Amino acid sequence: MQKLIVLLGLFCALATGVMAQATKPETRLIEVSGSAERWVTPDEFTFKITLFERIENKQKITIERQEAALRNELSVLGVDVAKDLSVYDISSTYFRQKKIKDVLSSKDYRLKLRDLNKIARLQDIADKLNVSKLELEDSEHSEITRLRRETKMDAIKAARDKADYLLGAIGQRAGKAFYIQEVPDETPRQNQYQYGLSANVTSNTISNSGRDRSVQDDSLSFSQIRLRYVIVAKFEIE
Repeated sequence: MQKLIVLLGLFCALATGVMAQATKPETRLIEVSGSAERWVTPDEFTFKITLFERIENKQKITIERQEAALRNELSVLGVDVAKDLSVYDISSTYFRQKKIKDVLSSKDYRLKLRDLNKIARLQDIADKLNVSKLELEDSEHSEITRLRRETKMDAIKAARDKADYLLGAIGQRAGKAFYIQEVPDETPRQNQYQYGLSANVTSNTISNSGRDRSVQDDSLSFSQIRLRYVIVAKFEIE
């Protein structure tokens, strides 16, 4: 008899749970996507500068002499050479090329400029010092992390706005967020550098070896950085 009472109690508890689930209102959701995009003008530029030791008028122009001149010119330009000019890597410190008669050694440097307006003057310095190669390696914005975050916030706000006006059309409104996901954007970043007719846009390289110095074209342009994010979100329908 006692066992029967226990079984009846369990049965009643299960029945109550099933009825509670059956009467619980189903959560109604709306799924939308929002996107945001902005274009950012770079304000930090990383260059690779290559100096070659050479012979001019039977006189050796050493790497040390060229480096001293480069540091002086960059200082006049307003560059903090102690902070923004460094040897590119250890292996490039002093590379001997005995098979080349007029080139005794080479050295690579990494230079960071933080002002777009100084880049045209950097090319003038490269011409003045007969720098063998000037390459743009990277362009970035100093506040890119903040800008990415703000663009993502704009995307989720766009998703919320879309949910609001879609539901508003049928007399309802969006409630709290139930699900949020960022959709990966595989759009390639655009990063190009142009300087007159002497620049190779594909390789971002300027070389004095084949430069036509009769050409006086100082046009300079950088493509902007494109930031675009898509957010998928689900909101409860109130």
